[in-house]
Amino acid sequence: MRITRLASLAFAASLLVGASSTAWAQEPAAPAPQEKAKDEAKIQTISGELVKVDTEKKILSVKMADGAEWAFDYTSSTEISGDNKGEQGLATAEGSKVVVHYTTADDKKIATKVEVQPPPPAKK
Repeated sequence: MRITRLASLAFAASLLVGASSTAWAQEPAAPAPQEKAKDEAKIQTISGELVKVDTEKKILSVKMADGAEWAFDYTSSTEISGDNKGEQGLATAEGSKVVVHYTTADDKKIATKVEVQPPPPAKK
């Protein structure tokens, strides 16, 4: 009887330890990948002609194919690529075709990347 009681207690203790260690082994839930996808989904892209760059206010204006002109804020973290790299190069690229990747916050369009397209080759 004594051995049966000791065996029962040992068995119960092992179940208790096993169950609690399983609970401790579980990792906390990782941040939802939906949040990252949600941020990436906010990035939009347009293309048009760069008509004006205000380096003091950090605003660039792009004329769309339909004639509408859109203004975009840009920051020091805005990636600028193409023939005229950098903010100063962007200011000299007026009249060039550009592709602007942007997000919208507080009713402002904020450029995250501006790609200055090379001019078409001259016809002979």
